[in-house]
Amino acid sequence: MFRPDPRVGERQRACGDTHCQGQRRAQTQGSWRSRNPSYQRSYRTQRRAARAEAADRGETGPPPALRLPAELTAFPWDLAKVTFGFLGAEILTLLAVLTVRLVNEVKDERLVETPLLKGSYPSTGRDP
Repeated sequence: MFRPDPRVGERQRACGDTHCQGQRRAQTQGSWRSRNPSYQRSYRTQRRAARAEAADRGETGPPPALRLPAELTAFPWDLAKVTFGFLGAEILTLLAVLTVRLVNEVKDERLVETPLLKGSYPSTGRDP
């Protein structure tokens, strides 16, 4: 049961209980993440790029390798880093991972037949 702190009076709008605060914080963070969906990915990529630059200067070790689907392990990522730079190769990696995920989802969706996958398009009047 919500009991306002008597020292705060009418200004208090939320429960001060630890459980309530945890729920409120989770809701606030969830809404922020839904408004900023790419923040975490961008943040991690920028940190990895900064660590790679520091490794090139000999200040730290290289960033840990990204976890890749089995389909992408044969790709020459070291050549991509030389050709496109670290950030370019990182973006290429993320795009490749997203593509593999999409292809796998489409494969799974083919188990459930839909008009689009069957090739059933509206008649144009020129069909044989």
